[in-house]
Amino acid sequence: MLGKVIKHDLRACSPLYGVACVISLIFALAAVLNRSGNNDFSYLRTAPFLITGCTVAILVLVILFLVHTALRYQRSMYGDEGYLTFTLPVRATELIVGKFIAAAVWGFIIWLLCGLLCFSILYGAVAPSATEQFWNEVRNVWAMADIRNTLLLVATTLLLGILEQIAVIYLAVTLGHLPCFRRANGILTLVFYFGITFAEGKITELIPMLSQDALESSLNYMIDLVDVLAFSRELQSFFLPSMVAILCFTVIYLVISGILVKKYTSLQ
Repeated sequence: MLGKVIKHDLRACSPLYGVACVISLIFALAAVLNRSGNNDFSYLRTAPFLITGCTVAILVLVILFLVHTALRYQRSMYGDEGYLTFTLPVRATELIVGKFIAAAVWGFIIWLLCGLLCFSILYGAVAPSATEQFWNEVRNVWAMADIRNTLLLVATTLLLGILEQIAVIYLAVTLGHLPCFRRANGILTLVFYFGITFAEGKITELIPMLSQDALESSLNYMIDLVDVLAFSRELQSFFLPSMVAILCFTVIYLVISGILVKKYTSLQ
């Protein structure tokens, strides 16, 4: 049944995300093709519009994903679809895990699209006459192991951050629809969402390597650095514990959501 839950959620979200992905791909490809076949003068007339379109597309994709994830979870668990959901021969934990995996798949796709759009912005900002120089710089940067590892760490941290946001949304929606709350569930969900985010920030500050003082000292040290490689290594020392903290918070949020759904939601 877990597989059926995943397939059902993937299919339910595919029309909306499909349209958003196609539009984003159009902007990304247009920004790349615009500067690959034109001279510098004609490129300058359309490049600002396409780069702005790619930037807006990134913002829309992120906001759309967060809002739709919350609405999808709320409707399938506490809306009209919720009655049918809990008649399925599946445990509450399987429901949470199945929906999380489906949302994570779409989150991974959004992550890839945002990465493609970011590349389109960078590549689209390069004049056609500087194409060879651009690719030479890319090869030189990628050849540096420390910088390459830092970029991969940043990308992985962003991906884990998407997964954590799914878990935060699930917990906030679950708390906002507990049996003791009969009204204003949407407002309560927002309150719990920002409350969880605020509490997580305070807890993170208790971790020595992620505390505010440590971050400020690291930032001041990195600003004073002249060596790019040393700068990237300093960034790695921050992102590694951040990834571990994000994973821990994600698991905690999902476990709490599963417990609350099993104890309360299925009885509503």
